[in-house]
Amino acid sequence: MSFFKKIFGSKENKEEQAENKEQHIASDDEISWMTDSRRETLSICRQAGFRPANWLPAQFDKQLRPAIEIASRLNAIKALVLWLMVPEEHLSSEEILTFVEANRLQDLMSDEEKAILSLSRDDEEARNTIGWKFENAWPLAWYFGYEEPDIHGEMMTAERMQDIIANYTCPLEGSVKEWLSQNPTTIVAEDVSKKEDLFYCLHNAVRSAQLGSDTVPNGFHPIANGGVIHERRHALTWMLSDGTPWEETDLST
Repeated sequence: MSFFKKIFGSKENKEEQAENKEQHIASDDEISWMTDSRRETLSICRQAGFRPANWLPAQFDKQLRPAIEIASRLNAIKALVLWLMVPEEHLSSEEILTFVEANRLQDLMSDEEKAILSLSRDDEEARNTIGWKFENAWPLAWYFGYEEPDIHGEMMTAERMQDIIANYTCPLEGSVKEWLSQNPTTIVAEDVSKKEDLFYCLHNAVRSAQLGSDTVPNGFHPIANGGVIHERRHALTWMLSDGTPWEETDLST
């Protein structure tokens, strides 16, 4: 074998390796440790046009956070959205800040998010990025009874976010702890784990597509639509990362 073939491999070897890899990815039964739940997840992904790797490790024993932390994170996002999207004349800054302080919502915010509450209410640059918080909010609201987060990468509509804020969060004059006690509907930990695993696999397909692989449905934009998957996965993985700050959530694929 020549030096160059030894280092880079021959064309024939590369084609053979690619063929073997494709066969390996297509055969879940070859992986003895794969759970039935992961097989179901991969089936959902493929039916939707996503092609994640089938060798990804499966972790279904993560620790779900206390419901009060999930509720507080959802309401922290609510406060940030209201700060930037509702004019002062319709909702005073004092009312939002009082809500945040009374419920210690700053404890569930990153430093960057806390800084938003010091910005002008009509800061256009911050307003242009707040849409990603919508995507974070959907899985959190799902935990409290809202419909399941969509997997196709379409951004949330303003109407959907308004529905979440109006019907699946604590009133601004209220206590998140009391709201939680009066709205006990939550998703069981096993279902949260399955949903997180689904978005983990979707995220893997998105990351591969961002690197040039054909692993997402036709018409799916790896960056724009992929960003939606990323943000929804962030919320789900954070929910199952008890003790980990939001900004330190492990989003590796």
